[in-house]
Amino acid sequence: MTPRLGTSALSRRALLTGTVAGAGAATTAALAGGQPRSGVAAPERGFFGAHQAGIISRVLPFVCVAGFDVVSRDRAALVRLLQTWSSLAADLTTTPEGGSGPVPTRLTLTFGFGPALFAGDRFGLGDQRPSALVPLPAFRGEALDPVAGNGDLCVQACATNPTAAHQAIRALLNIGREHVALRWRQNGFCTEDGTADPPGLFEFRDGTCNLDVQDPKETAEHLWVDDGPPWMHGGTYLVMRRIRLLLDTWDRTGLAEQEAVIGRRLAGNQRIAAGPDAHVRLAAPAANNGAKLLRRSYSYDAGVDPNGLMDAGLIFLCFQRDPGRQFVPIQRRLAASDALNAFSQHRASGLFACPPGAQPGSFIGAELLS
Repeated sequence: MTPRLGTSALSRRALLTGTVAGAGAATTAALAGGQPRSGVAAPERGFFGAHQAGIISRVLPFVCVAGFDVVSRDRAALVRLLQTWSSLAADLTTTPEGGSGPVPTRLTLTFGFGPALFAGDRFGLGDQRPSALVPLPAFRGEALDPVAGNGDLCVQACATNPTAAHQAIRALLNIGREHVALRWRQNGFCTEDGTADPPGLFEFRDGTCNLDVQDPKETAEHLWVDDGPPWMHGGTYLVMRRIRLLLDTWDRTGLAEQEAVIGRRLAGNQRIAAGPDAHVRLAAPAANNGAKLLRRSYSYDAGVDPNGLMDAGLIFLCFQRDPGRQFVPIQRRLAASDALNAFSQHRASGLFACPPGAQPGSFIGAELLS
């Protein structure tokens, strides 16, 4: 029998006060990540609430994000899985009170449902699928690994140390192993430098035009869902893209050309009069009918490829109210003419509906499955 890492074998205290492993990885950050543009993070909180944690709460320096396929065949089993996961998530994200010793680890867990969960007659959810929850279209130049993205379910674990993020996903996998199979998993890191737009592996800052989560007008227009099936009201949509950055090529490119590609100065982050194919110019809300995204991205480092080149890049994570109105047209514009395409490769992708937060005594997705 496979041992399970639940609230017994993987205790909350062990996860939340674990030794910080690999803290040096936090010296670099996501290309498009960072805290909200205002620089003022939302307060830390536990699992329950109107919205899920890990969306507008403070950006933590480490992430483990994973996709799962549901192997159980009946709706009751799916309900049991989400009830079990919600109970464990509530326990893991509760910070111990008082006591001495290490500063408790902060942890957020965010759950999402993929389009495949609503397909066919698997769980009788077809009539509850929001119109915005459809597989992302193909984009020019991408080379996606079909098993490294998508999936029925997605979980994002963010933490102040990499061990806690890893162990949270591990605990959820093991306690739910009867019902799910791990499809893919990615680990990332970003810098906590007190700014809204920390530098990424290309060393430039991005995300300066990020959605301001302190502005209720912006969040209502660009982040929180208030139409379609009632179970998604107060939720949002997560897009995940794994983007390899061609660092070996970038590092042999002169600074002036790098700045022209990005559209900003390396020192000071000022916008420059770059060409029409500059990245920040194409991605700006002004160029995309005012569309904004809430970027919460991380860098990754997967070592070396068979050609001896660095395999590292960006785990692009963004939240929005309507991917078809926000992410898709922005990405189409970038795929068509972004100068950054010469230095990057899109390798994995996924779209997930993140329902509103669970209430005490209930579970994630309860309104969908009740």
